[in-house]
Amino acid sequence: MTEQTPIVIVGTGLSGYSLVRELRKLDKETPVIMVTADDGVSYSKPMLSTGFTKDKDADGLAQANPEAMAEQLGVEIRPWSTVTGIDTDAHELKLGDQRIRYAKLVLAWGADVIRLSLDGNAQDRVHSINDLMDYRAFRKALAEGKRVAIMGAGLIGCEFANDLRNGGYEVDVIAPDSSLMPSLLPETAAGAVQAELERLGVRFH
Repeated sequence: MTEQTPIVIVGTGLSGYSLVRELRKLDKETPVIMVTADDGVSYSKPMLSTGFTKDKDADGLAQANPEAMAEQLGVEIRPWSTVTGIDTDAHELKLGDQRIRYAKLVLAWGADVIRLSLDGNAQDRVHSINDLMDYRAFRKALAEGKRVAIMGAGLIGCEFANDLRNGGYEVDVIAPDSSLMPSLLPETAAGAVQAELERLGVRFH
């Protein structure tokens, strides 16, 4: 009997794991391989900006390790695997020297953060938080200080400002716009949010 070619999903974030859950409701037999460049731990991304309020480190925000997710969903998970190419003609995913043949390929790697190019000697202290591994590194870095500068006053920046203040940190928010979350809130509502954050001790620049 010919071995069935798997569905390959790149990414083990919320979208990747949610897709497999829905697939398994309809099809429990088709083999699925999930590939991820990180550790494959399941977690809720919105919770990353609530960890200090809830007093939870990265392990506290983790919901399940990749071994548990693989067993639960009936899939193979390959953590620490970086995609280096896709051959659409051969239906192959390239992982360095290794190739995985796929019947269908899903790219569920999510959005990336904006990486700022900044001058100065503090590059090692600039953190972008886009996943649980970033959050873990950020928590570790904060063991050495109690003051944080946040670049940007959008939704995530404001959520982190509130969360960090709840965690007892001094917070300065640096943003180019005249009001908070300009693409989401009218000025009156933005002013109310800023006033409440300032009441908590957040400083805006």
